[in-house]
Amino acid sequence: MPSKFRLRKIFHPFITILAKGLNKIGISPNIATCIMLLFSILSLLSILCVSNLFFFSLFIFLVGIFDGIDGAIARLANKVTLFGGLFDSLMDRLSEFLIFLGLLIYCWDFLLWNFIDMKIIIFISFFSSIMISYSRARAEVFFKGDFDIGLMARSERLFYLFVTMLIAYFYGFVNEFLFIFMILVISTTYFRYLKIKKIIIDFES
Repeated sequence: MPSKFRLRKIFHPFITILAKGLNKIGISPNIATCIMLLFSILSLLSILCVSNLFFFSLFIFLVGIFDGIDGAIARLANKVTLFGGLFDSLMDRLSEFLIFLGLLIYCWDFLLWNFIDMKIIIFISFFSSIMISYSRARAEVFFKGDFDIGLMARSERLFYLFVTMLIAYFYGFVNEFLFIFMILVISTTYFRYLKIKKIIIDFES
């Protein structure tokens, strides 16, 4: 059911090594989740305090790393709990909000092609990102399985922002990169909706 291409598969060996090390020094899954949220806060502060896309992208990368570490620690230490799943999901949404808030502040006065307000693009991107995660969570309430369908899941969204904002720090094109991001997340939202809708129709027929 989930899409075959996932960055978490590529980073899995690295995440596992880090998770084993952190588990040995007593870092729990929930603490790892809090560290992930801390890096999200730092990404926002890097925009608020110094308006620096280099640090912003670096902290987003660390958010993505620790987004995988908390689950890896939970599995290694056999500490997978219902509360941990809820806490992780809530902190994921909060971290995403903080990252998009940073983008919103950075691009507040920007116009794409001199007439499209970047605030609209960022708002649509944030809304679509939330819908991608929500549709998966909602589908998994009704059906067993992994509904991580489509290109721009959370790990891919974070990695895209990390890479493109790092490039933008050196070469520019922030608006263009974020416009492409909007198209990708809208497309993923619609694609996931169609796939889940088909599963529901097949189940009810």
